Amino acid sequence: MIARRTFIKGASALAATASGLSVQAGHAQQAPNSSGSEHAKLKAPAGACDCHHHIYDPARFPPSRPEANSVLNAKVDDYRLLQSRIGTSRNIVVTPAPYPAPVSDNLATLDAIVKFGPNARGVAIVYPNITDAELKTLDSGGIRGIRFSLTSGRPGAASTATPEVIEALSKRVNGLGWHVQFNTTAEQIVASEDLLNRLASPIVLDHMGHLPQPAGIDHPAFAIVSPAHRQGPHLGQVVGDL
Repeated sequence: MIARRTFIKGASALAATASGLSVQAGHAQQAPNSSGSEHAKLKAPAGACDCHHHIYDPARFPPSRPEANSVLNAKVDDYRLLQSRIGTSRNIVVTPAPYPAPVSDNLATLDAIVKFGPNARGVAIVYPNITDAELKTLDSGGIRGIRFSLTSGRPGAASTATPEVIEALSKRVNGLGWHVQFNTTAEQIVASEDLLNRLASPIVLDHMGHLPQPAGIDHPAFAIVSPAHRQGPHLGQVVGDL
């Protein structure tokens, strides 16, 4: 099982101390979309995992929505250059399409998982009426979670990612051992507290829940996702993805 990251106050400082990170020097081949070529100053520990990145390959896998955001030079080989620079050996490929999306929008992610090999897993974007057969196909391809992008400006999210749909999909993917992942604002976390506490599956909150500054841990959303305050069986268990 891929290790989960817990969001607690001071976690980044504690992790750097406890994991035995060491300083390293040298240069790697220049990776696209990455400034500089020097290796990370802190050497990543063995088995370090990039818990969230995207692969874009629109020429081979055209998105169902042409207006969807795309990043140039973000294919598998490009990402391997970044891996070499930062020293990670495991990775989670997240489909960048907005919710909802057909299974075909996950083909670039599935293809990337195959190319990266056994140290890679993925998170898919699905649609409300996805079939059990489609879920099993995604599972066989290395998918271990589904994602809802609910921040403003995501087309279709507000009208289709209803609490009923999210709760139903959470129950279905929980049977596969998957998690449900949210890209949501801190205000939306507060508004969705009851729903989050009801979900059957583990939960991942993208970008540390988008807790705004300078409020930070004083924002009401922190009390909801903090392990010390959580009420649901999974809420606050996993809050990851920088």
